[in-house]
Amino acid sequence: MIWTKEQAKTLADRALALSKAEQTFVAINGSERASVRFARNTVTTAGATSAVSLAITSRFGKRSGTVTTARFDDASLQTALRNAEEIAKVSPENPEAMPLLGPQTYTPATAYFDDVASATPEWRASSVATAIALAKKNEVVSAGFVETQAAMQAVASSQGLFAYDRFTAADYNLTARTPDGSGSGWASKSFNQLGLLRPDVLAETAISKAAMARNPTGIEPGTYTVVLEPAAVADMVAFMLFSANARQADEGRSFFAKKGGGNRIGEQIVGDGVRIYSDPAHPLAPTVSFDNEGLPAEKRVWVEKGVLQNLFYSRFWAQKMGKAPISTPSNVIMDGGTATMADLIAGTQRGLLVTRFWYIRPLDPQTILLTGLTRDGLFLIENGKVTRPVRNMRWNESPVVALNNVDAMTAPERVVSGEGVGGSGLSLVCPAARIREFRFTSSSDAV
Repeated sequence: MIWTKEQAKTLADRALALSKAEQTFVAINGSERASVRFARNTVTTAGATSAVSLAITSRFGKRSGTVTTARFDDASLQTALRNAEEIAKVSPENPEAMPLLGPQTYTPATAYFDDVASATPEWRASSVATAIALAKKNEVVSAGFVETQAAMQAVASSQGLFAYDRFTAADYNLTARTPDGSGSGWASKSFNQLGLLRPDVLAETAISKAAMARNPTGIEPGTYTVVLEPAAVADMVAFMLFSANARQADEGRSFFAKKGGGNRIGEQIVGDGVRIYSDPAHPLAPTVSFDNEGLPAEKRVWVEKGVLQNLFYSRFWAQKMGKAPISTPSNVIMDGGTATMADLIAGTQRGLLVTRFWYIRPLDPQTILLTGLTRDGLFLIENGKVTRPVRNMRWNESPVVALNNVDAMTAPERVVSGEGVGGSGLSLVCPAARIREFRFTSSSDAV
């Protein structure tokens, strides 16, 4: 259910007025979601949900307790508040608890679009029918998920804070497999605007890639030049950026720690062609205008010409270090270049074309060394041409090393991360990139 700003403010004010705690924080979240799921070229489920919830956090000094309710009459609010207050009184103190925020100033929202909010069951069914028909025509098996959602969120505090925003999202995810199970293709997109989503193009991409990936052969592990499609680049960038925690750096616990103390802000950490930033008003990846505490979302450059510009600071650590708080990235945007995918491949003497990564796990926070697998299409490039599919491989690499070895990029585009780094709803905009000396350690029989 999508409440108006006035409706959200009324509920927040009622809850705050009934509170007996020293400080009270409330968060209201509402959504309307509708989806279709399909597998083996057949629709399996379809449905819609509409919900609103209120989370109440009561605080006494540095003790806090939280209760969530979906009942908003006075008696239910009283019950939820008293329960939150009782929990707070018996909870241990949090020595790093910060006072609740008061009034803030926010940039007007740009993340809500009526075409998604009014998307019909017929549109969702048609987008799935397109994929299924194309899969049957090409004799592959398709499975996927289509969802449209509209959502609102509001936060308020007994100190005078109130923030409200809305957003929409249209998501399309498709995997195609050859009947013998040897070839797999994938395509996925998420946009705030329905008009930007092209289910027909995504279906063609996944299905054609599955056919290309049929009957892969083995290749020796080792160091290769890779052409990473945007989804693979996004995973690397997101893992690096969400390691950029100022406290961990200042305490010497991460790659961003400076030898001898402090952090590496101002140092060159990746190639000078790399620029990474967040912008809640970015046209391809707009976000809501505040974070979970009510801090305004702001445009923030994290890396400029390869030089680290900022780390994110919790309110506690910012106060301790005499800095302004900086929220975790509201979205992740990496500038690209002027090359096309064809250019990246044509400029590769011998290398691998990577569709995406999955099952990525951190190995060493001091270097941001990661391990993961390729998935849904890995192809050998020889003399500037894709020559054959190869079996998936495990890789061990740091995004810092990878981003120091970039030699060409395409224009950036909105992408979906398979790993959900930074939260499943994080908006990502990244280019495809050609990267030298990417390390593969073993072969995998997984498709």
